[in-house]
Parts: sequence; C-alpha cells; structure tokens
Amino acid sequence: MMLGALYELAQREHLVDDPDYEKKKVDFFLRIDAHGTFRGLIPTRTDGGRAHEIPVPRFPKRSSGVSAGFLFDNAKYVLGLGGGDDTERNERCVEAFRALVTDLVERTHDEGAIAVARFFDRRPAQLDAIRAQHPDGAWTGSEWIAFLLDGDDERCVHDRPAVRAHWASLRQGSGDGEGGALIRCLVTGQIGPPARTHGNIKRVPDAQTSGAALVSFNAEAFTSQGLKQGENASVSRAAAEGYVTALNWLLEGTPTRRFRQGFAVGESSVLVFWTRKASAFTDTFLLLLDPPTDPEVVKNLVESPLKGLAPAPIDDTAFYAVTLSGNAARVVVRDWMEIPVAEAKSHLRAYFDALAIEGDAGEPLGIRRLLDSVTAPSGRGLSPDLGARLLHAALHGSPFPRELLAAALRRLRLPPHKLDERRQLRARCALIKATLLRLPERDSRLEVPVSLDERNTDVPYLLGRLFAALERLQGEAQGDINATIRDKFFGSASSTPSLVFPRLLRLSVHHASKASSGGRDPWVEIVKSKIIDQLPAAKLPQTLTLEEQGLFAIGYYHQRQSFFTPRKLVTTDAEPAAAAAELA
Repeated sequence: MMLGALYELAQREHLVDDPDYEKKKVDFFLRIDAHGTFRGLIPTRTDGGRAHEIPVPRFPKRSSGVSAGFLFDNAKYVLGLGGGDDTERNERCVEAFRALVTDLVERTHDEGAIAVARFFDRRPAQLDAIRAQHPDGAWTGSEWIAFLLDGDDERCVHDRPAVRAHWASLRQGSGDGEGGALIRCLVTGQIGPPARTHGNIKRVPDAQTSGAALVSFNAEAFTSQGLKQGENASVSRAAAEGYVTALNWLLEGTPTRRFRQGFAVGESSVLVFWTRKASAFTDTFLLLLDPPTDPEVVKNLVESPLKGLAPAPIDDTAFYAVTLSGNAARVVVRDWMEIPVAEAKSHLRAYFDALAIEGDAGEPLGIRRLLDSVTAPSGRGLSPDLGARLLHAALHGSPFPRELLAAALRRLRLPPHKLDERRQLRARCALIKATLLRLPERDSRLEVPVSLDERNTDVPYLLGRLFAALERLQGEAQGDINATIRDKFFGSASSTPSLVFPRLLRLSVHHASKASSGGRDPWVEIVKSKIIDQLPAAKLPQTLTLEEQGLFAIGYYHQRQSFFTPRKLVTTDAEPAAAAAELA
C-alpha cells in the first residue's frame, strides 16, 4: 500500500512523466564544439547558492563500485578530477563514462555524441584550461556536469532526439537493462519485467550518504527458488522508480526547510507525509508539528494555532505518513500511517488540547521540540522509534508512549539550563500533562488541569505546588545562588516526599525569616501556608508512583508560573486589614 501511494504521488506531481529521465541538479554545463574542443564552463548556481535543476538520464544505483551515468555525472567520472589522490580510480570512472559514449556513437552516429567522444580523446590536454575556469579554484569531484554543443540552441547533448531514443532502447526490454522474466507488478498490476534493483533513498538519518535501499535482496537465501534480487519483489521498473523518486522528492531540502515535506523525529528518524489529493492540510500539518523559527510565522501561529484545523466539510482524502530511519545500506520503516484528513484534523486538535498548559500563549509545541526537551544534555538520545510512536498517537488519538513520562521526569531531576529554562520546563510539563491525560488506565481521581487549580486537593499536585513555594522562598531570602533546592532535591521530593519535605519545611522557616527581615513581600509565605492547610493530616506519602510524580511536576509548574503572574490586588489606606484578611 505504501509503495502504491508513493507511486501515485510521483504521477500526481509529474515526477515520472518521462520514465527514462529524472530531475537532478547540475553545477556546470561543459560547452564543446563539434571537434570536441573545450569552449567554456558555465556555472548554474544562483546568488542563493542553489544549482540549476534539469531533466537528465536516470542515474544508476551506485555504492562503492564504479558505475557511470549516461552523459551526466560528477567531475570524477566526466573529467577525472577531485576525489582526493586516488587518480587510478578516477581514471576507471572516466573510462566507464567514456565506454557509454563510445557505444552511443557506434549505434547512433549522432553529431553531439561524436563531439563528446572527441572531447574525451583530447581530455588530458584540455584539463588545465578546465581547471582554470572553476570559480572556486579547485575541483572536489562532487560537481555535477552536463555537456552542451556549440550551436545546439542551449540544448544538452543528452536531450538530442537520437540520444534520447538510444537511452530509451537501453532501458526498454527489461527492468533495468539486464534482462528478467515478465511478472505482474504488485504495485500497478501491469505485466512487465521486474526491477532487478531498486534505487537509493537519500537523506535518511543514519543511512550511508550515497543513499540506502528500501527494497533489496542480497543474500543467498533469496535465490533458493531460482529468483534473483528484485524478482523476489515483483515490482516493475516504472513503479520502483516512481516510489523512489517520490520519496527522494519528499526528503529533498528547500531554501527554508531541511526536508520538503517532512521533519526530523528524534535524532535518527525522519517523517515524511503527503495526501492522495492535493490538500492545504499538508502545510498546516508541517507548521504545527515542526514550527519554523521565523518570528512572524510563529506570531501568526500563536494568534491562531489551529486556524488550519477549523471546522470544514468532511474531507475523506487519505493522509499518509511514513517514519524512516537508516541502517547503513538499508532504509527501515519505523511507522506507516494512513487515515482520512478529517480524522487527522480531529485528532490533532485533541493532541494540542492535551498539550495546552499555562504560559504557552497558544504557541504550538512541535514534535522535535518536545523530544529535545526530554533528551539528556549528555546527548544520550531516546529510543529510535519513540518519536514515531508519539506522532502515531497524535494522529490516531491513542495514548502517548509511557516512556515519555519517565524521560520527562528524569530530565526534570537534572539541574536546569538557565538560558532556556522556562521554555524547556514548559515543554516537559506539557508533555507530562498530555501523557497523563492519555494513559490507557488513568486513575480518574487524578485531575490534570491546564492552569493553577487552587481547589485541587490531590496530594501529589499539592506537594508540587508546595515545592515551588519553598523554592521561591529560598530565592526571596538568598537571591540568585548556584544550587537551589530544585537542583538538589526535586527528584527525591517528587519520589519520596516523606523523607525530604520535613527537612525542606524546617529550612523554609529560616528563609521566610530572612526574607521578611529584608522587607520582602510575605505573599509567598501566605501561599505556602494555604497549601499546607489543604494537605491531609495523615503522614506524607513515603513514595509516589510515576503518574503521581507527573502530577507533582504539573503542580510545581503551575505554582511556579503563578509567581511570574502579576497579582491583581487593589487596596486603599482605609482597607489594609480587609485586604490582608482576604489574602489569608
């Protein structure tokens, strides 16, 4: 199903209109005359640094071996330049490229092909002139080059009619030009030869830089029934090239984004998405799950974060999303989703409602930011599939992975980063809140409010509020210090409160005394007393469960936020006692 949806996308976006050609970036046009004489090097990069993209003959699958492109390749294959000091390998690359040109000349006698063949006869003598015209002064070997013939109306040699016909004939009789029995394609249902090998998917995290295959068969076990490589999969050449082209198109970078229609999920996965029919929902989905850093765009999202999800006629267009990660030469599918757009909108609305917490100003929390907020500063990441499972839960309305609750609490126990602490704390507590709300067997007695709820009598929530008050009292008394009670005691206070809070409460008496002697507002001490009054007379719990620790963190965050909110208190000289009584 996934391959079929990708093939449909390739057809819809006209990515495979010409089955023998694909669009690729070309860095230089190498202009020659009919005698093969070098006439100039024409760079295509714009001021923004992006190379020109043109249709070129479909590129061969290439790993560590030598496999040349047809009249289009990098500088190592076309010129024998770059790639370090391995000149012997460069010459093998050039000979492989030249062999295809020689075969083209013998079969077509095309004027452009003859000119390219003559260029290779004279290549060594012209290298100095070619080197001199490189704008950066040195060839790396990664520059992509196509040939132009003088007087050919700016048409590349590979676009000449006879050349195109020859290239099509090379690819015509079989899946990849190397023979194969006819099969019924599992993707299109049409009869034809199978693709012996499928192309590489590029830009997948943890995959090799040259790309990795989604479908491949390279073990002896796959020949047990007399089948070779792609014959095991029964996918036609057109379908294989279609889904590979579509995936690479989705993963391609743009001037403003790392991926065209996708975003990183954790450290080692990427999610790409699309719809069966063109839909504006893809733009909304991308902005909400991976908000941009542009302040103006973020401002618009803050003002109306879910405006793209406003009620609308039922949209039954299929929404697709696949999460990929790499394993050296293979691409691993971590998750595959297919749901109607209307259902995805509904679940996303519920997802952002679950994440809503005081202090967010309506700003949407992207998947990547949520995961980054619970990643340890040492760089130790989460399990590779955790981001995919979180996104799956967001789109299907299912419970969040419980590991996220443990990861967020574990991160809260570590000393905070002062520079971005408020934003990080908000992300962690929003994730804790949403996870608690979606636990499959959540204790209905545990309420998880959006903002401070002074009527909430859940003991873990009250203890979290109390811890925030004690932290604030310390700040009032001692000012900015290197290690606060949060740095030292948050983990133990949230897990074993009966062991920690008696000590913290005794310490708070000294803090309150010092703060009042310095003329500080007694408001925090009043808040502390009101919270203690709401606690039951019984002993404090010896331990808190993971869910109760989450509620402790929410209470801490809510109370902490309230200290940053200006108090609305209006008094007159005639009413100080009444105001004080009201506060008490």
